Amino acid sequence: MSDDDELWFLPGPPIDEAPTDPPWRLAERQAIFSPRDWRRKEAAQGRGLARAAAAFARLDARVGAGFSKRLAYAEASALLWAQGDWVPADKIALYGLLRESALKDARVLSRADWATRRMLGAGLPDELGGFLGRQRVEYDGLEAVGLNPALRMVGEEEDWQAARRALSDCHAITQAAALFAAWRAFGLSAPNDALEAGVAAGKIGGVEGRNLRFLPVATGGAIGQGGTPADRLTRWYSAVENACLKAEMELDKLALWQERALAATKRLSGKTPPLLIKALLETPALTAGMVAAATGADKATARRNLNAFAKLGLIREITGQGRYRVWAVG
Repeated sequence: MSDDDELWFLPGPPIDEAPTDPPWRLAERQAIFSPRDWRRKEAAQGRGLARAAAAFARLDARVGAGFSKRLAYAEASALLWAQGDWVPADKIALYGLLRESALKDARVLSRADWATRRMLGAGLPDELGGFLGRQRVEYDGLEAVGLNPALRMVGEEEDWQAARRALSDCHAITQAAALFAAWRAFGLSAPNDALEAGVAAGKIGGVEGRNLRFLPVATGGAIGQGGTPADRLTRWYSAVENACLKAEMELDKLALWQERALAATKRLSGKTPPLLIKALLETPALTAGMVAAATGADKATARRNLNAFAKLGLIREITGQGRYRVWAVG
């Protein structure tokens, strides 16, 4: 045995690999959202996109401000339903007028009211914090964004905005579908929240509207399930087409109601009845004070005409209370 063999306790020659390195090759990390996939699938689904775009264009040509508000209430209600909160459109309209609700519904109704105002307002800005009503809060130099969910900034906004830029050459309806999925992929809202992503997608998809400032989609079918970009686009295009067709059917129903109301009230005296019909068509829900302002009548005359319309079966009261009553087309 040589002298070197006896030095078994000494370290061996240096090696290039660390002992903690794995013996296998690490797999490349896949992106959680790929705009290229959505662009490719859009090209393969031109027929579905064409039907959705045509339906939106037809609806946009017919709507007015009053019906846009009706549609926004319905869309907010459908988005809430998608996340497990059942709030009828009438209740959202009522909250917007009176700001009254049961304590258990106050938070959900407040968010629904935010959604309707955003859908009816200006387009989606480049910076999302103000649009969502969020901001960073600092206390003694430390960020406190996690202390209050209402004040926290969105998650991976930079990644979402990068995806938005990468999809800019796609049709607006395709962008809406893709960025709705990206919103959830990048964690911009709570996992079960559909309202914020839906409102943002609606503003993106409705950018080409002249009268309608948002794209109706949630009222046309389920949009929140997962799947491949091809599956999601198929559902999205179908939901947009269905939502627009349902809205047109609602417009037709209102036109029939107008004919029925004019025939039923032709024997009522004064100028208030036809003006009240016009106001009911333009506004989803009205109080006596709103009727007085819209028709130029005093509140007593407004209440008398509302009661007459109710007896004729033309309108219904949606609060269920004796004071501060609110009326809508029956």
